[in-house]
Amino acid sequence: MTEQQNELIKWLNRAFYAEKKLKALEHLRESDKERAERITSVLGGNIKGKSDTRQNTVENSLIRLACSEEKYERFLDRYISLREEVEKRISDLHNDELEALFIYRYLDYMTMEKIAEEMHYSVITIKRKHKDGLEKMIPNDTL
Repeated sequence: MTEQQNELIKWLNRAFYAEKKLKALEHLRESDKERAERITSVLGGNIKGKSDTRQNTVENSLIRLACSEEKYERFLDRYISLREEVEKRISDLHNDELEALFIYRYLDYMTMEKIAEEMHYSVITIKRKHKDGLEKMIPNDTL
C-alpha cells in the first residue's frame, strides 16, 4: 500500500472508531441512568427533609446523568456526520461493485474474508478490487 492509500484507509475507518466510542458513551449513559434510578428509589424519590448528603448524592447523580446524555448526543451528531462523509466518498466511486465492497468494509465493518464470501469472490480478488477502488478515490482525494 502506498502512503496515500494508507491515509485514505485511515480516513475511511473513522466511522468504525467513532461507532466504538459512541457505543461506549451509550453504555456510560445507561450506567449513569441506572445509578440515578437506584439512588432516587433508595431515597424514596423525595428528598425534602432529607440530609444535605443525600440531597447532594441525588443531585450529583442527576448532574452526571445529564452530562453523559449531553456527551452522547453531541457525539451522535458527530458520528452521523462522519458516516455521511464516508458514504458520500464511497458513492463518488460510481461503480456499484466497488461501492458494495467499500460499504461492507467501511460502513458494515466486515473483514475481507467475509466480504469475499458475501460477494462470491476469492479474498485475493476482493483485495485487488479494494486496491483498485482506493486508486480510483485518490485522484479526487480531498482528505
